[in-house]
Amino acid sequence: MHIGHYGAQCTYTDFILSNLPAGATLCGIVLLSDKTHITNMCGGKVAHPLLISLANIKMAVWNKASSHAFLLNALIPVIKFIHPLPRTCSVLGVHLFHKCLDIILQPLKLAVQVGWMMSDPVGGLGHCFMPPAVYIVNTPEACMLACVHGKMSPVTMASHKHFSNAFHHECHTGEKTLSQPSQIQCDPNDVERYFILCKQFRLSGIARLFW
Repeated sequence: MHIGHYGAQCTYTDFILSNLPAGATLCGIVLLSDKTHITNMCGGKVAHPLLISLANIKMAVWNKASSHAFLLNALIPVIKFIHPLPRTCSVLGVHLFHKCLDIILQPLKLAVQVGWMMSDPVGGLGHCFMPPAVYIVNTPEACMLACVHGKMSPVTMASHKHFSNAFHHECHTGEKTLSQPSQIQCDPNDVERYFILCKQFRLSGIARLFW
């Protein structure tokens, strides 16, 4: 990932490190969430865990379940809405997903802003800043996180009809996503109408994003 105003050669890590106070430590956070079927023959029970880990752990360690590299951070509620329109139920589900992440990750947001005092393996204290470095998800959840509508790419402005194109489409950046809701003249609490107006911007109808 590159930060435009810092130049093409400056990475996201360099940008973060250049803004840390003297003596601080950077501890990148890895998040992982995936809705999982627990039982298929006994009621179809579903769980939606949110796991957390550190970015400085090697992949070989991550891949071993016995290493316990990922810890359970929270269980996101899985709710069946009773609205008659399936489309509206989907939008409400995305609203719930973002609201839950906003609450769960509030301590992490604080650790990014002001840091957190943590002890190292030898007992010393360090001032640590923990920005999210990676969020591991499947494609449907990636679209939920990026707040894109339907069969859109979560990383570019391409739709499913253009996935086979031989050229690179315009990037779908967070700045672009955050700037678009201000152009929609509608109360976000009017879920159905707000969703219809969001379709022209290829958004999923979410006004309050967790990030």
